[in-house]
Amino acid sequence: MQFFAGAFGWRGEVGPPETGYYTRMYRDDDVVAAIGQIDQGGMSWVTYLNVDDIEASARRIAECGGTVFAGPMDVMTFGRLAIAADPTGAIFGLWQAGEFDGFSGAIAPGNAVWFDQGSAEPPVAASFYREVFGLELLPDADGGGMLGHGERYYFSVSRNVAGNPADVKPVVMVESLERLEELITAQGGQIYASRVPLPNGGAATTFADPVVGAAIIAFAPTS
Repeated sequence: MQFFAGAFGWRGEVGPPETGYYTRMYRDDDVVAAIGQIDQGGMSWVTYLNVDDIEASARRIAECGGTVFAGPMDVMTFGRLAIAADPTGAIFGLWQAGEFDGFSGAIAPGNAVWFDQGSAEPPVAASFYREVFGLELLPDADGGGMLGHGERYYFSVSRNVAGNPADVKPVVMVESLERLEELITAQGGQIYASRVPLPNGGAATTFADPVVGAAIIAFAPTS
């Protein structure tokens, strides 16, 4: 909570004991992320994809080479969730909304503005998400690209930094990558790729936070 407060301006609202002290993270009044605690290791970000029929989506994941290893299950009255892995090993979640629709927030500093699935096998990942969720691919030269419907894209499929496990990383907008990298270094995090220029402008830094080492991407419209 302390690191992300400094990095992105988030504040935490710790939940009650019956939720395992699940902590919602806010930027102003918008829910932007959450922090939970697990006992088995394997810490990472989990990006939840909103679905209308979580049972049908879970079956489709298994049919297309993925693995559902938790759920579908009720989360009190907030909604239903499942946790899965795609064929490259990247973990993601499914969410069928109840009282809680999901994260919110405009495209602004401190908010997640994109999500990126990274692995050693972009074509395999791209094919999986197209088949399971009916998404269209705007391909790139590496066999990955952007996934969405029509002119609206939801996330990208790319090649991870060599040696990093497959994952789905949130891309959070910041005002200054230089200031963020100073904070990461000072607190013991690891920078994988520093201020990489992007084709459509701006730059991105891929890093691991200093607490659990989960990879995340920060984006600044101008470096």
